[in-house]
Amino acid sequence: MKSLLRFVREANPFVFFALTVLTAVSLVPFLWVITSAFKDNTEIFGSMSLLPETWQWANFEAAWLGGQFGRYFINTIIVAVGTTAISVAVAAPAGYAFAKTQLKYASWLFYLYLFGITLPIESIIVPLFFQVKDLGLVNSHLGLILALVGTGVPFGVYLMRSFFRDLPDALGEAARLDGASEWEIFFRIMMPLAKPGLLALGVFSFLGAWNEYFLSILLLITEDTRTIPLGLVRFQQTNMTDYGAMFAAITLAIIPSLLIYVVLQRQFISGLAAGATKG
Repeated sequence: MKSLLRFVREANPFVFFALTVLTAVSLVPFLWVITSAFKDNTEIFGSMSLLPETWQWANFEAAWLGGQFGRYFINTIIVAVGTTAISVAVAAPAGYAFAKTQLKYASWLFYLYLFGITLPIESIIVPLFFQVKDLGLVNSHLGLILALVGTGVPFGVYLMRSFFRDLPDALGEAARLDGASEWEIFFRIMMPLAKPGLLALGVFSFLGAWNEYFLSILLLITEDTRTIPLGLVRFQQTNMTDYGAMFAAITLAIIPSLLIYVVLQRQFISGLAAGATKG
């Protein structure tokens, strides 16, 4: 709060006004969706007030129970947590290896990883599907998790390499002189210092998995395995005229990812900025 007040006092008035307008333009649609979740159809279309006159809590009950969002939440948490854990576990040591070890052909391998960032998911969706099918993991959360990890690892490795490259080499050299192994240097010295990058990668992976739709609709077939994005589409198809319940479902879907971003926004933004400038 103090930094915000200091920015208000010191910022150029035109810049502050422009940022205020942009913030309002970005936030008003979210506020409208959230407040509309507490309205009925008549108030949504007939009232100009942002806040509801009568709070319709039944909309959330209709979304949670009628839309089976309890099941969708559990499925989405499994996918998001699993994707985040495996992505961090794979990208962190790979990024350290590219940044701090003398791997043969390391630069060529790293550029191969970077090439993966440029590939749109649509260009590899057919071979990806058949790989998951050959593993017998179609219509399973593990299959979706592995697909998300595979498509997200190139960015994760790039981000973690940028963080590890910025750490002083003298730390690892001193530890080697004391007899520490490469894994001990990685876990006991480098990992704690790269915490902002790990948090940024974790937040990015979690939000990406939470909101993922394209791979989910391809790999998750039955109702009991589907995640929140697919559940929203199904709920919209069965409740096309109940807009209050639809907005309630959307609110339920965005609250967890919004809370995580608000709590960890500083680490998330600093991590992305570091990945863009330190590499």
